[in-house]
Amino acid sequence: MINLLNAEFYKLRKSKAIYIGILTASILALLLYGSLLLVDKINQGEIGNGTAGVTVSQVGEGVDDGGAPGSMMEEIGIVGVLQQMFGGHFVGIIAAVLVSIFVIREFATGAIKNLVGKGYTRTAIFFAKMVPVVVLMLVFEAVVAIVTICMGLPFMGWEGFLATDWGDVAAYTGFQFLFGVVVAVIYMLVGELTRNLAAGISVSIGVLLFSTTLTAGLDLVFHGMGFQPSKYWVLDLMSSCPTTDFPSEFTLRGVLVSAVWFVAAAALGALHFTKADVK
Repeated sequence: MINLLNAEFYKLRKSKAIYIGILTASILALLLYGSLLLVDKINQGEIGNGTAGVTVSQVGEGVDDGGAPGSMMEEIGIVGVLQQMFGGHFVGIIAAVLVSIFVIREFATGAIKNLVGKGYTRTAIFFAKMVPVVVLMLVFEAVVAIVTICMGLPFMGWEGFLATDWGDVAAYTGFQFLFGVVVAVIYMLVGELTRNLAAGISVSIGVLLFSTTLTAGLDLVFHGMGFQPSKYWVLDLMSSCPTTDFPSEFTLRGVLVSAVWFVAAAALGALHFTKADVK
């Protein structure tokens, strides 16, 4: 098992896709901050409405104590940008590609078949792959969070940066790390079931984008019974995670739901890998 883990972590370190994913996420964070800055400039009348294709309706609706238009950058803050990165599925889409590449390429190259032929148990092979997938997701999310937070300094200024409620930032980021680990294992399950790179990426992104629509529909179906399936789906928890005043009910439910989906996805993936043929 130790040899398998060492080999998988070596592959993880050598993967160029990870660095490209981090660069892409950093560019997205930069664009989000840039968009907020552009909105502020339009509200303040420094540039015309519609510049760079950005149109702000009801310009100057919110005002500060001095009667000037309020700053969108200060109103949303760093935690709001983090919410767009994580809850808006920017991070999730990139992670779907990274995990799919890391998991599925071994089937394409025949590396999995070689491992099975060397006498390793399939359960050990599966979990030796799952551990680096979890580490990959945590490192990726951590780097994205750090880059997003650091970008807030030049865009918000030192005073705005220091005014950030870092407790909220830490709590929100912690929740996203928890949900992200579960989502990564679900992506791995999809990769194990499909064993095709294009299909794995497509299905993973489809689950990310459309499963919440399905749970919203199920909420309507079970409305009369007072049951909301969306409260027990990890991707709904990820997108609806509060950014402040975190209720204890949400915290407990988030931990329990994450644990259940993590165990279920890992067990199903290991079972399928144990029973299915490796070609």
